[in-house]
Amino acid sequence: MKNCNITTPWTNLKRIYKIMFHYWGYVIGGLLTTLVYALMNGISITLIVPVLDVVLKSKSQAISIFTSSDFFFAIRSKIELYIQSGLNLLSINDIRHSGVITDLNSVLNQTNPFLVLKIISVFIISLFVVKNIFYYLNKIMFTNLRGRSVRDIRNLMFSKYLSQSLRFFNINKVGDSMVRLDNDVSIVSNEFISNLFIVIRDFSVMLSCLIVAYLMNPRLFLISLLVVPMFAISINYIGKKMKKYAQRIQEQYSSMFSQVEEALNNIRIIKAFNKENHELDKYRQINDKYRKLWQRSEIYNSFNIPISEISSALIGSLLLLIAGRELLSHNSSFTLGEFTAFLIAIFATLHPLRTLTKAYADIKKALISLERISWIINLQPEIQEDLNPIDKSTFEKDITFNKVSFYYGENTWILKDISFVINKGETVAIIGESGSGKTTLVNLLTRMYDVSEGEINIDDIPIKKVRINSLTTLFGIVPQESQLFSNTFLYNIQYGNQRELSLQEVREAAQIAYADEFIEKYYDTYNHLMQTKGSDLSGGQKQRICIARAIAADPPILVFDEATSSLDSDSEQKVQDAINRATENRTVIIIAHRLSTILNADKIVVLEKGRIAGIGKHEILIDECPKYQHLFNMQFKNRNNSDNAESQ
Repeated sequence: MKNCNITTPWTNLKRIYKIMFHYWGYVIGGLLTTLVYALMNGISITLIVPVLDVVLKSKSQAISIFTSSDFFFAIRSKIELYIQSGLNLLSINDIRHSGVITDLNSVLNQTNPFLVLKIISVFIISLFVVKNIFYYLNKIMFTNLRGRSVRDIRNLMFSKYLSQSLRFFNINKVGDSMVRLDNDVSIVSNEFISNLFIVIRDFSVMLSCLIVAYLMNPRLFLISLLVVPMFAISINYIGKKMKKYAQRIQEQYSSMFSQVEEALNNIRIIKAFNKENHELDKYRQINDKYRKLWQRSEIYNSFNIPISEISSALIGSLLLLIAGRELLSHNSSFTLGEFTAFLIAIFATLHPLRTLTKAYADIKKALISLERISWIINLQPEIQEDLNPIDKSTFEKDITFNKVSFYYGENTWILKDISFVINKGETVAIIGESGSGKTTLVNLLTRMYDVSEGEINIDDIPIKKVRINSLTTLFGIVPQESQLFSNTFLYNIQYGNQRELSLQEVREAAQIAYADEFIEKYYDTYNHLMQTKGSDLSGGQKQRICIARAIAADPPILVFDEATSSLDSDSEQKVQDAINRATENRTVIIIAHRLSTILNADKIVVLEKGRIAGIGKHEILIDECPKYQHLFNMQFKNRNNSDNAESQ
C-alpha cells in the first residue's frame, strides 16, 4: 500500500464537494430555494409594521381608498415614480434615506383599515404558502443531492478497497473498513452535505432578519452585535473538545466492530473451546470504553444549548431595555410597529444562530470522520498498472521466476532468490513445510502482491507489463479454504468467468469437477440457494464447487492451493478425481501438503524457509534432496504406521 500525501481538511472537503457538484442542478436548485425561503421569512416579519402602525392606530389622515384595485394602483404609482427618479430599490441606504417609505405609509394611512387588514391577511397566507412550497422543494433538492453524493462516496471507497493488495487486508481490520463505509460516511454526509445547506438556509434567514432589524433601527442593530464575540469564543472551545473525543470515539467504534466481526467469523472455534464468556468480556470492555468516550463527548455537546439560550436572553433583555426606552421617549420617531418588527427580527435570528453554532461544533467532530474516509479515498493501489499495459489472452511457452524475493518488512523476507521455470503443459508442484512461502509464491504470480526483488515473466513478458485484468484471466485458482458466496450454485460457478455463462456451460464445468452429482439432487438444482458460506455443504462438496468455478473461467493455467489438505480420505479422493479431470490439457500449479497427490508431477519445487531446496521429479528428489527425503519419510512413515495399526 502506498502512503498518501498528507492532506488538509480543506483538501479533503474539496474532494467531497467535487463529488457533490457532479449534481450541480440539485446544488443550484437547492441554493435558489434556500434564498427564496429566507427572503419570504424576512418579508413576513415586516408585515407587523402596517398592522400595528396603520390598522390598529387612530387615523390622522382622511380615508380615500376603499377598494383593493385603488390601493394597488396607488402603491404601483409611488413605486414607478421613484424608479423614474433613479432610486435604487435594492439599496438599503436609498430606501431608508428617501421618501419612498414615507409615501407608502401615506398610502396605507389613506386606506380603509379593514381593507388593509384583509390585504395583509391574504398576503400573509400567500407568503407562507410560497415560503413552505420552497421549503419543501429545498428538502427535495438536498435529499436527492445527499443521496446521490453518499452513494458515489461509498462506491468510490469500496472501489478503493477492492483495488488494494492482500497486504492491505493483512494489516487493516475488516471491522474498521465497515465503520468507515457506514458510520463515517453517514457523519460526513450529515455535516458536510446535508448540514452545509441547512447552514446556508439558516444563515440566509438570519441575514434577512438582520437586514430587517437594520432597516427598523441601525443603532439598536449595532448594539445587538456586541455579545457575538463572547459567544463565538465559547463555541470554539467546545468545538475543539468535540473533535478530540470524536477521534477517540471512531477508533473505539472500529475496534468494537472488528471484535464482533472476528468473533462471529470464528464462532465455531469459540464454541468448541467454550470461550463465549471470554469473548463477551472482551466485547464488554471495548463497549464500555466506547460508552465513556461517547458520554464525555455528549457532555461537552450539551453546553451548546445552555450557552445559546443564555446568549439569547442577554441579547433579548438588553435590546428590550434599550429599544423600550427609545420607544417611550417623547421625541422618538421609533414607532410601535417598527419596535415590534425589530424585536421579532432579532429574536428570529436566535434560532438560526443556535443552529449555526451547533453545526460548528458538529463539523469539528465530523472532521475526524472526514479524515478517515479521505484516507481511503486518497489511497493509491500498491499494485500499479503499467503505463502502457499489454493485453494477453493466451499462454504460449513458459513462466519464469528470475531471482524473485519478497519482503513484508525491511528485514522480514518470505521468499529469497527464487528461480525456476514452469513450461506450458507441465504439472508443477510446490511443496514445503507451513510458512515456507508456498502460497505467497503463487500470490506473486497472480499479482496479489508485487515482488520486492527480481522478476516474473510469462512468455518472456514481465507480468508487471501485462494488464492486470488480462493477467488474472490466465489463471483459475482453487484456494485451500472453500470460499463461496451466499448465493446459488449457478452464481458461484459462473463467478469464475467475466461474462455471464449459460446454464449448459455451468453444467459442463460442474460435470468436470464432479459437482453435478450432488447439485442435481436438489429440487431446484443449479438455482439452489446455499446457506451462508455454503455451510449446508460438506468440505468436499464446497471444494468441488470451487474447482467448477475455476474451470468455468476456462483458463490455460490452473492453480490448486492445498485443495485437499483439510478433507477426509473419502472427500479427498473425490476432489482429487475432480482435479485430475480438470487438469487435462492444461498447465497446472499445485501447492501440496500431501506428497501422495503430486508424486507424478512433471516438476516438484521444494521450499525451505523461503528458499528453493530442490527442483525435479520425485525420482530425482528422493535421491538428491535431503529436505524432500525428510518430508517424504515423515509422511509415508506415518501413513505406514497408521496402516499397520488399522490391520492389527
